[in-house]
Amino acid sequence: MRNQFVCAVVSTLLPLLFSPVALSAPPSTGGQGIGLTVTLGSDTSDGACGTDGTLQATQGDSINFCYVATNNSTIPLTYQTLADDVVGPILTDVAVTIAPGASYQYNRIVTAMASQSPTSTWTAYDERPDYVFSNNVTNPDTIFADGFDANALQYAFVDITGSGTNLQLNDDDYIVTGIGFPFTFYGHTADHITVSNNGGMLFDQGTGINGRLDYLSPANRVLPDRMIGPAILPYWEDLQQDYIDGIGNVFVQTLGTAPNRRFVIEWYNLPVNVIGGGNTITFEAILIEGSNNILFQYSDTDCSNDLCDNGVSATIGLNSDATHATQYSFDQASVGAGTAILFQPTTPTTYSATQQVTLDVGAPVIGVDPTSFDKTVAAGASTTDTMTIANTGNRDLTWNIGAVNPRAHFPPTSRFALPVGDPAQTRIGPRPRVGSAKSSGSHPQGTIGVPAFAAELQNSELVSMDASAPASVTDVASLNGLTLLAGDFKGEDFSTLYAIDFLSFNLYKVDTMTGAVTLVYLAVPPPGAQADAWNGMAWDQTTNTMFAVTSAGRTPTTYLSTIDPDTAETTFIGPITGVGDPVAGAVVVDIAVRADGLMFGVEIVTDTLVAIDKTTGEAQTLGSIGFDANFAEGLDFDDTTNTLYFAAIDNGTGAAEMYTLDTDTGAGTLISPISPDPTGTQYSALGIARLTGICAYPESVPWLSYSSARGSTVPGATTPITVTFDATNLTQGDYSADICINNNDLTNRRLPVPVTLTVQ
Repeated sequence: MRNQFVCAVVSTLLPLLFSPVALSAPPSTGGQGIGLTVTLGSDTSDGACGTDGTLQATQGDSINFCYVATNNSTIPLTYQTLADDVVGPILTDVAVTIAPGASYQYNRIVTAMASQSPTSTWTAYDERPDYVFSNNVTNPDTIFADGFDANALQYAFVDITGSGTNLQLNDDDYIVTGIGFPFTFYGHTADHITVSNNGGMLFDQGTGINGRLDYLSPANRVLPDRMIGPAILPYWEDLQQDYIDGIGNVFVQTLGTAPNRRFVIEWYNLPVNVIGGGNTITFEAILIEGSNNILFQYSDTDCSNDLCDNGVSATIGLNSDATHATQYSFDQASVGAGTAILFQPTTPTTYSATQQVTLDVGAPVIGVDPTSFDKTVAAGASTTDTMTIANTGNRDLTWNIGAVNPRAHFPPTSRFALPVGDPAQTRIGPRPRVGSAKSSGSHPQGTIGVPAFAAELQNSELVSMDASAPASVTDVASLNGLTLLAGDFKGEDFSTLYAIDFLSFNLYKVDTMTGAVTLVYLAVPPPGAQADAWNGMAWDQTTNTMFAVTSAGRTPTTYLSTIDPDTAETTFIGPITGVGDPVAGAVVVDIAVRADGLMFGVEIVTDTLVAIDKTTGEAQTLGSIGFDANFAEGLDFDDTTNTLYFAAIDNGTGAAEMYTLDTDTGAGTLISPISPDPTGTQYSALGIARLTGICAYPESVPWLSYSSARGSTVPGATTPITVTFDATNLTQGDYSADICINNNDLTNRRLPVPVTLTVQ
C-alpha cells in the first residue's frame, strides 16, 4: 500500500538520510538476520538519535524518528525497505549496503499533529526483488502446483467468462477485488488488487481516501513508470468497454485449493480505442499461489487495425516503482494469439524486523474573555479592564500580545471580457517557446506594493515582481532548466518557495533570496489521482495544509490532493467535480486558498473561476474570467487585502498578463502585461509574500497597554491581563484597533480582540 495510508495529521520531513553508526548495545528488536531499533527524540539536528520509545509532544513540534538497522547475518544486505502501519512505505528497495555486523541509521523528522503508535518494519535483501520472463512455457506442471497442465500445451488459455465474477466495469473503470490468497509481488505481500478496464492491475493499493479507488490511465507509458506504482500489466492500453453495451468485460476467479490456487483475471472481448476503430481483443493474467509466478496469455490480439494489432499500441510487463520494472514490450507487435509469457520472481535472501513506538501529542487551546471591548473615556483620562487568557488544552499555552490598526479588504473591481477560445485547444504545461524573455527592472526594498515570486518557464528563472504593477520584473537566479508549474509558500515563511517540476515531478525548495534549489523528494500522485502534470499548489493557513492539483487523461480530469511540503508525501482527496466541459473535460490549472480557508481555482477548459470544497473536491462555477486562458498559470491571494491575483497566458493576445479575479463573479480585471516581453515569457508557481490582514502586522497602538505582554498558561489555568485604555493624548472621537494575541494554538495562531474607544 502506498501513500493512501499516510496519516493526514503527521507529516514526514527529509529524503533519505543514511549514515553508518556504531552501536554501544544491540538493537532492541530483530530477527535472526536483521535487527531494528526505533527511537523518538526532540533533537532534529543532523545525525541525532533519541532514546525514547514513548514521547510526549506538543502539536506542531518537530519529532525525530530514528531508525537503526543492524545486519546480524553473515552476508551483505544490499537493498533496504522501511514501512509502518501509519504512513505505509517510507523507503522502498533503496540501494544501501549494510555489511555483516554493521548498522545504518535513517532519520525521519515529523511535524507532530496527533498521537500515533506506529509499528515499523525494516526489510533487507541481499539482492533486489526482481522478475525474469520466458515465452511459451513448455512445462505447465512447473506453473500450476495443483497439477493443471492443459494437456501439456505451450499455451493453455483459461476461459472464466462462464464461471468467474463479471466486474461490470465501464470505460476507464477500476475496482478492488480479493485475490483469494496472499501473493508476493516485488517483495511485498497483499491479498487484494485493483483491476482496471485498461488492461492492467495495480498491486496492493486498496481503496483510497474517502473510499475512492486507484486508477490506471488509458494512456500507456514506457516502464518503469513513476506514477502507477506496483502494477501488473498484461496489455496496458485504452480499452473502451461500457458494461451497458454488453460487448465484453473483465472477469475474475480464484481456482484450485490451498496451497495450490491461482487467481485468473480475463479481459474478454474488449474494443481497442484507436484512430479508425479496432476490433475486440481477449487476454488474461494468472497469479500463482506459492511460487508467486505471473502468467500472461493472449487468446485474440487481432484488432484488425495496424495501429493496435498484436500489442503494437500497448505496454506489457511488470512495474515496481519509478526506477525499477520488468518490461516485456512497449508499443511493439509482440503478443500474437497463442502467446504465453511467464514471469518468475527471483529469490533474494530476505530478513525483517519490527518495533513499535508511541508519540503522545497534545495541544494548547486558547480562549479569551471578553472577546471584544467597547470603552468610553473622557479626553485626558484613562480606564482599565481585565482580559483573561484561558488554556483548555493539555499542553502549555505560550502567548504574546500586539495590536494593529484596521486594514482594508480587497478593492472593488470591474468586469473584463474577451472572447473565450476553443476548449479543445486546452494545454497543460509550458507554452511553446515563442521568443526570448529576459526580466528587467528592480524593486528597492520597502517600495514594492504586492511582493510576489514566480517561476519564469521559458528561460527557467526565479523572478520577483510587484503583482500590482508587473510590467517590470526582477531576475533572482537561474533555476537551471527546471520547469516549476505548481508552487506556493508554506505559512508565513517567504524565504522558501515550494514548487514541483513539470518533467521530473520532483518537489523542490527554492531560496527566494539566492535562487538555490534543494530537492525534497519525488512527488508521486497518490492512489486515486492521475497526473500528466502537477498544475498548482496552495497553502491553507487555517489547517496548516499544502494542497495540490493534478490533471490527466485524454478527456482530462483534475484531482485534488494534499502534499507534505517537507517530504513530498501525498494524500488523495478526490477528483474536482461539477465544473469544466462535459465533452472536453476539466483542467483546474492552479488553486489558491483565501485567509478564511476557502479554496478557489481557475478552470481553463471553460475559462472560469470555480469554488472548491477542499475536503471533497466538489466544485461550483462562479463565473467566466472573461478571456481564453491556456497553458500553465499562477494563482495566489494577497492575504493582506484578500485580492486574488492571476498570472495568465491570454490565448487571444499571446501575452503573459496579470489579472485580479472577482471571487464573487469570477470576472477578471487586467492589471497589465507581465515583463517587458509578455509574448515571449510565461509565469507559474506564483507566490505572494504578504501576510493575512487582521493581526498580520502588529504595531504599537499608543492608547493601549497591558500589565503583561507575554507569558505562558498551563493546561486548565487562566491568566488575567490588565488592559489600560489611555486617552491622555487623544482628542474627542472614536478610535478602534485589534488586540492580537499571538500564541501556539495551531488552530488560532493570531487571535484578534476588537477594541472600540470613544473619547468624550
